[in-house]
Amino acid sequence: MRAITQLFTLTLVASLSTFALCAHAKALPLDVVMKDCQQKTIVMGRAEDGKMVKVGGRISGYCQGILEGTFAVLLRAGTICVKDKVVTADFLLSTILTYQTETKSKDNDAASVAEAAFRRAFSCSN
Repeated sequence: MRAITQLFTLTLVASLSTFALCAHAKALPLDVVMKDCQQKTIVMGRAEDGKMVKVGGRISGYCQGILEGTFAVLLRAGTICVKDKVVTADFLLSTILTYQTETKSKDNDAASVAEAAFRRAFSCSN
């Protein structure tokens, strides 16, 4: 009986968390996400002479989390399909930016734009 109660509690908490996450994601303005995504974290390394040098940049963990989380939810729901494609946070960001440019979208809802862009890039009909 205790296991059933624990399972019910866990299911309830997961459901409420998912509901809260979905409600928050829907209210998230795309321009806020894109502003964060444009601010790359500088990656440093050492040159052959031992001096510290800039070797590249990486999108922030916040941006990566939003992109990969949205992607995972859509993939799990069967809304999008991934066959042989390599999917990175940088590629997901690129699909949103390309979608905005190509469609001239003025929508500022992060969830709806990401869904539309990912449906376009990861169509299940191809």
